[in-house]
Amino acid sequence: MVFLDYFNITFERSRESRDLVVRGEVKNHSGTSFSAVAIRIILFVKNIAIANTVLVVNNLPAGATKVFEKRVEELDYDQVYKDITRYEVCTESVY
Repeated sequence: MVFLDYFNITFERSRESRDLVVRGEVKNHSGTSFSAVAIRIILFVKNIAIANTVLVVNNLPAGATKVFEKRVEELDYDQVYKDITRYEVCTESVY
């Protein structure tokens, strides 16, 4: 069983464009080091998913915490950030 926690999830505007950027941290509570962790992020407005994307965090040692960031190119930050009502962050797979 994989014990990964996700926290400090924020939504920001990209420095280079108008795209929405999701930032957060992942902590590895397992006793295993991973070469890669695939993380799925789903963003919702009410109960409608407006984004469903996967990112990879490389080299996550046992007990370590790492920052992750994913630019969601299909979403304009100014148009959606106020409307996001919830999000889901989960482990897609580990290697």
